[in-house]
Amino acid sequence: MKDLIIGSVDNIETVVIENNMGKNHFFAKPVIPWEHVDECSAAIIEVPVGKYSYSYHWHERSEEVFYIVSGIGKLRCFYGEKDVKAGDMLCFPAGEKGAHSLANASDTELLVYIDFATNPRTDIAILPDTNQVMIYGKHVQSTMLDMPLE
Repeated sequence: MKDLIIGSVDNIETVVIENNMGKNHFFAKPVIPWEHVDECSAAIIEVPVGKYSYSYHWHERSEEVFYIVSGIGKLRCFYGEKDVKAGDMLCFPAGEKGAHSLANASDTELLVYIDFATNPRTDIAILPDTNQVMIYGKHVQSTMLDMPLE
């Protein structure tokens, strides 16, 4: 960031994010506009019933912390599946042990969480379920590549 940002959640533009070839979607409200992010980011993530946020992945350089604001979720992580609820904080280190995907586990309620992340100039996200790797960063056009199968 280049300057102080003070804003209201009510005034943040909602971005629809689709993944899994359009079969899944969720909503993001970037607290710090993405074009102003330098070292850290924060976004309010809203996951509808029956959906999940990002596909199962981990970052090579970025760390993330999620704070569950409301709802209940099913966290898929390096250690298996975990139930999470409002008030929980989830801390993901860089590397394979920080692998994660968060799904809405409610039949009726929106899952809402705040995603805080460090933002290295360039990062690599590994998506093992689809054998893909994503390279992205402030000065790098986001690129999705297929990983060779072992």
